[in-house]
Amino acid sequence: MRTNYLYDYVSSMERILSSAYKLKYSLDAVEKYISNSAYFKNVEKDKYYFTPVMNDDFLVESLFGYIHVDLSQVPVYSQTSWASEAYIRIQESTHLTFEAIFLYIPIKEMYDLYPLYHEMDFLHLIELFKKRFKEKSVLELLLNKYKISLSVLSKQLNISYSTLFSLKKRRRDIQTTNLNIVVKLANQFKVRIETIGEIVIEDN
Repeated sequence: MRTNYLYDYVSSMERILSSAYKLKYSLDAVEKYISNSAYFKNVEKDKYYFTPVMNDDFLVESLFGYIHVDLSQVPVYSQTSWASEAYIRIQESTHLTFEAIFLYIPIKEMYDLYPLYHEMDFLHLIELFKKRFKEKSVLELLLNKYKISLSVLSKQLNISYSTLFSLKKRRRDIQTTNLNIVVKLANQFKVRIETIGEIVIEDN
């Protein structure tokens, strides 16, 4: 195990997902919050030297804004508890950003996977994730999500079609691609450079 604090990380995400579930909060908004929060960026890098603690009041204020919710009164739902550990274990295994992970398995789909996978070892879910990652690049998923064609993207960003096609199909390594191209793509899709840059999955 890469970190001593896996279950602390799970607990933090569990409180977020359970609160959002109770409030019927937008899952897209929750994914963006987790992806861009300083707390979960530190989780990705495993930079904590002391037990990570997220104050409940701060958590509520930063995620739900003006909506008042007492986390002590929020029940822990079985699917949110399981999904929280699933995401933390996938990140631990792959070292990808949570933003990238949500592209391959959005929160809504993770809940749908609960009936089939919750009694299995998390290794089965991690293998499913790795299979999806190998089949499609982050760029391809973003193009599909926002319904943008390569030809349109090429004109908008002034990047050759052949370069974009090679990146989409991973015939060209995006990690060694000109940084300006990666920055343009990240800005276009409003994602982090680390996400579009595809941190490589290390097979165990």
